[in-house]
Amino acid sequence: MAPLSQEETDALVNKVFRALSETSYACSSLKHLTNGTTNFVFRGELIQPIREERSENIVTTVIVKHSLEHAALNKNLPIDTSRASGVAGVKAPRLHLFIRDINIQVLEDFPAAVDLKSLFVSPTGNSILTASVATSVGHGIGSWLRSFHDWSMSSNAKLGYVGNNEPMRKLKYTITYDSHLKVLENNFPDLLEGHRAALEQVKDAATKEFEKASKDGDEDKNWGLIHGDFWTGNVLLRGDPSPTDAQHPGGPKLFIVDWEFTQFGHRAYDIGQMIGDIYERWHFWEADGALPAIEGFIDGYGGLEADDLAFRIAIHAGVQLIGWYIRRAPNSPLRFPLEKVTDAMRIGRDWIEKGWQKDRTYFESTPMAALFKRETGSGKP
Repeated sequence: MAPLSQEETDALVNKVFRALSETSYACSSLKHLTNGTTNFVFRGELIQPIREERSENIVTTVIVKHSLEHAALNKNLPIDTSRASGVAGVKAPRLHLFIRDINIQVLEDFPAAVDLKSLFVSPTGNSILTASVATSVGHGIGSWLRSFHDWSMSSNAKLGYVGNNEPMRKLKYTITYDSHLKVLENNFPDLLEGHRAALEQVKDAATKEFEKASKDGDEDKNWGLIHGDFWTGNVLLRGDPSPTDAQHPGGPKLFIVDWEFTQFGHRAYDIGQMIGDIYERWHFWEADGALPAIEGFIDGYGGLEADDLAFRIAIHAGVQLIGWYIRRAPNSPLRFPLEKVTDAMRIGRDWIEKGWQKDRTYFESTPMAALFKRETGSGKP
C-alpha cells in the first residue's frame, strides 16, 4: 500500500483548483473526502453559487472527482482512467462538468446526506438504524436495484453506450474471484483443508464468466448492465433516517452514487456484493440493523425464479466477505481480533462452497434464507 506523499497530494489539489478556476465551477476550497478508494474525491465550495436551470435550486457545493492512472489509496495499483468517462450518461447524481483531458468530474452534491456504511458503524448507528428503519432502508435499496436490473437487462437498456467497460471488469475480477483463494492460501491456509476443490472450481467458472461479452439478443436475462460497485458506501441517505421515514410509503430517500464500475455483468454481482457488505457491518461492527437490512433488501428485490440464481448470489456474497481482507492496507495491523477475522473468512468460504454445492438446507439457517423462499415446488435445484 503506497499512498501519495503530502507533496504529491498538495500538487494534485493545486492541479484540480487550477482546472476548475477556468470553469463556472471554480472553488474556494476543496475538502478531501475519505470515501474514494479508486478516485480522489473532494467536496468543493463554489466561489460563485449557481442556479440550476430545471429546478432553480441554488448550488453552493459540488463533489469533485479526479481520476489518475492508479488507485487513490495505492499508487502501485494501476487503473485505467477511462473509468471516468463511463459515468457521463448517468443522471443520479447529476454530472455538472467533465474535463476529459485530465479526468476531472464535477458532480451534484448531497451535503445533508450520509452514506449507509458510515451510518452503520457510527456510535449512534444502532439507535438510528433500528430494526424497522433498517428493514425499510434495505427494502428501498433492493426495490431500486430490481427496477434497475429489470430495465438494464431488457431490450430498452442502452448497454452499447457503456459497453463492456473492460478496464473495470478486469479490476472487479482482480479484487474478487482472482483474490479469494489467494487470501486464504496466504493468510488462512487451514481453512482450505478439505475445501480447496470447490473454491478452485468457482474461480475457474468465474474466470470464464468474466470473459463473456455483451451482445445483442443475449438469451440469459441475468446478464446486462450492472452498477458494479454496489455496497453501502455508495448508498446515501438524505439526513438521518427515522421511524417516520420507515412508515412513509416511499421509505427513506436514497441516492445511489459512484457509477464508474458500471459494466456488463451478472445481476448476482450487485446483489451478492450488497449482502456480503451489509453482513460485514454485522460481523465486525455488531450493527444491530444489519441483519434486518439484509432481509429487507432481499424482500425489496423480490422473488427469484430459481434456486440457481440464489446460489450464485450466495457465492458472490462469500467472495465479497473474504475480500474484506484486501480492502484494507495489507501491512497494517488488523482492526479486529484474529479470531473474529478468521471466523469471517470461514463464513465466506462456506457461503462459496455451499453455494457451489447447491446446499439449500444450509442456507435456510443463514441471513440469506429469504433468497430461497418460493412457492412450494418452484425453484428446486
